[in-house]
Amino acid sequence: MEGTRPAESGPGLDAIQTAVGGVHTPDVQALGRALGFDPSQIGHQAFDDSTIGMEALSGLGSAGAPVVVVKWIPAGQGQNATVEVSPVLYLLSWDGKMWQASYLAVEGGALTVQVLRGPGDAAPLFAVVVYRGMTAIPYPVIFRFQNNHATLVWDGRSIQTSYSGYNYGSIQFEKAGAGNVPVMIAAGRADPGLLVFPSSPRESGRGFQAVTAYVWKNDAYIPLRTEYTHNRDYVLYSFISALHLHDFKAAYSLIDPAQFLKTKKPSLDVFRQRIQNAWPEFIDDRIFHVPAHAATEPDGHVFTLRLRDGRINVYHPTFTAGPDYRLTGLERTESHE
Repeated sequence: MEGTRPAESGPGLDAIQTAVGGVHTPDVQALGRALGFDPSQIGHQAFDDSTIGMEALSGLGSAGAPVVVVKWIPAGQGQNATVEVSPVLYLLSWDGKMWQASYLAVEGGALTVQVLRGPGDAAPLFAVVVYRGMTAIPYPVIFRFQNNHATLVWDGRSIQTSYSGYNYGSIQFEKAGAGNVPVMIAAGRADPGLLVFPSSPRESGRGFQAVTAYVWKNDAYIPLRTEYTHNRDYVLYSFISALHLHDFKAAYSLIDPAQFLKTKKPSLDVFRQRIQNAWPEFIDDRIFHVPAHAATEPDGHVFTLRLRDGRINVYHPTFTAGPDYRLTGLERTESHE
């Protein structure tokens, strides 16, 4: 948990407060003009598609008082073509006499803002979800709206949190029962570590999805459970991971023993000896890779291991039919670059 941050802090806050200080009407169009926006930069679609823009948020202001979220670059800061300036995200709230500004974030990429329905009379929360990097990992940041200002409550970008975002991911908030803050659902492409997939799923169609549910407790989102897409790649990763940990029993549960061991009398001991004698690389500290061209391979689920002498082992797994997808075989060939 990050704790709360004063609404008065943040880059450019004085500049935007000065820019809107002369607007003494709750009219959003007048507010937009004061910030230098044209009509095309005001509204949901404009906020999503434009570098700068503003969008009204419902469910925060009292008695219908408007609240808007704004992506804004202070006048003059974006005029130097050699310096890239990221827009700053602010919350503007009408207090009955003037607009009050709160700093939210500095973000040049994609983002979404969503009000979270929470406990009865408690100050409402809202989420800013920012997407970072080439793989668009989503990071949720939770604010509390009170006295016409926003304060930071929890930041998924902090190393102190237990949040883990997924590549090419998404964040959704689902109703958690009367009076409760919504459950946060983080979904995306799993990064299993021991089995490395191509950077973009479009390159190979390989990999598997992960979904983690987080519950709100003591002003923080805490992971509750994680589920994975049970496909052939997930079985491969689970098999490699179990052997990496020398958990032969778990790895044995992922194979069709008779077919994999090619014997009428399979057993856990036979499996252990086979791995230790014929497949020692799986119980060593090794990282396996899925090649970018894997989808063009005849069996479609190959993976590789680069050896220290420059050779490359290529592994060709076979599986039973779904939904179990147990391993029925694993052949190893050798390749050279």
